[in-house]
Amino acid sequence: MIDTAVSHPPTLKAVNLSPRRIPEIQGNPLAFLQRNAAEHGDFIHYPLGLWEVFQLNHPDLIEHILVTNQRNYSKNTVQYNTLAKITGRGLLTSDGRFWRRQRRMIQPAFHRQKVLGWGQMMMKATQNMLAGWDKAAQSGQPLDIDEEMMAVTLNVVGEALLGLDLQADAGQLTHAVLTMLDYVVYRSQQLVALPLMVPTPRNRRVRDGLHLLDDLIDKAIHDHEQGQANPDTILSQMLTAVDRETNERMSRDELRDEVITLLVAGHETAASGLTWLFYLLSQNPCVAAELVAEIDGVVNGRLPTTDDLPNLPTVQRVIAEALRLYPPAWVITRRAIAADTLGGAQIPANALIIMSPYTLQRHPAFWANPDQFDPNHFTPEAEQTRPRYAYFPFGGGARLCIGDQFAKVEMGLVVTAVLQKYRLQLLPNHPVIADPLVTIRPRHGLMMTLQRR
Repeated sequence: MIDTAVSHPPTLKAVNLSPRRIPEIQGNPLAFLQRNAAEHGDFIHYPLGLWEVFQLNHPDLIEHILVTNQRNYSKNTVQYNTLAKITGRGLLTSDGRFWRRQRRMIQPAFHRQKVLGWGQMMMKATQNMLAGWDKAAQSGQPLDIDEEMMAVTLNVVGEALLGLDLQADAGQLTHAVLTMLDYVVYRSQQLVALPLMVPTPRNRRVRDGLHLLDDLIDKAIHDHEQGQANPDTILSQMLTAVDRETNERMSRDELRDEVITLLVAGHETAASGLTWLFYLLSQNPCVAAELVAEIDGVVNGRLPTTDDLPNLPTVQRVIAEALRLYPPAWVITRRAIAADTLGGAQIPANALIIMSPYTLQRHPAFWANPDQFDPNHFTPEAEQTRPRYAYFPFGGGARLCIGDQFAKVEMGLVVTAVLQKYRLQLLPNHPVIADPLVTIRPRHGLMMTLQRR
């Protein structure tokens, strides 16, 4: 049973970390965060280098940071400043008045009706992927589902964002994205690192990836400006958007930062969620059978559409449960701008706040059988028993991920279309290790065999 008595913020506990735990922070941060919470509770204070760190693992504390007093907590942290070396200061890494201006201009492009309008394009990308699976299904050759999901989500975001068919270049572009994200992880783990301008092998690979994406984005912007591109894209709406408060449009540099942010973030996060979803289904055949029965009953062999999604509640619950166990954004950080009071404790200015959806979404006080894959965690009755911020895979408050609805619709259509045609089974003895990079990825890929239904 869930401990419904846990309904108020816990008491702060000060902890002195052993120096022996520093390698764990770098090498296995998921284990570090979970162990901290298990040993010391849900509100922990410890020094880490120059930082005063507060690790939060309770819904009320999360809500204070993300909603109640969110303007006092900035993204001026190592996590976001390192990511900004790749994405620039787009929505994901910007703050304050500038962020609010950008969000106002971009938000209309992600209105739910707009997102639903991309359903046909999402299905086209998925069907193209499935056509490429036929040979593997016939031969029994395993596929890396992680790579497949990276490719299909890149194609989807390329069409919606830029109006470009990126299928032919998916391998090269995905490699470029992963190279840059690996660099973000590397930089966040190094006390001292050579700047990108120094031509080390790693830096050259990163710069090559950045040039590839910058050239792609520059061409897309030019084509849109010249009227040579699909006018119904996110980029086209950003190009014509005027801020209602300042009457300003985005500069070319601002456009670049927003486009690369949406391209990178909208690509890997959805891919991560889908990859872990198919892994979890392979390990839970009863849930997979229930899901297939629902899909067959609703879609009945035709191509699924966005109109079907409201009639597929098990699909929605399975997606939510996969994002509970393996949230792509596994850690969220903030820096206190001014001193604050949180749960009766004093938070000094410049304190580093660490919140982990991965850890809280496995908290036994809020989740029955927290490590078990159980889509019934998301029945309407179960959801009513939980505090709002016991589940926050897309963040929350004003900074809720702008693409959350896009990701859910995309994942729903991909899962439905895949399970119409195939059963996916994990290759025997294939190691599956959750690697907490920028998102959670399977360290050795996800090798699966396909059985045609």
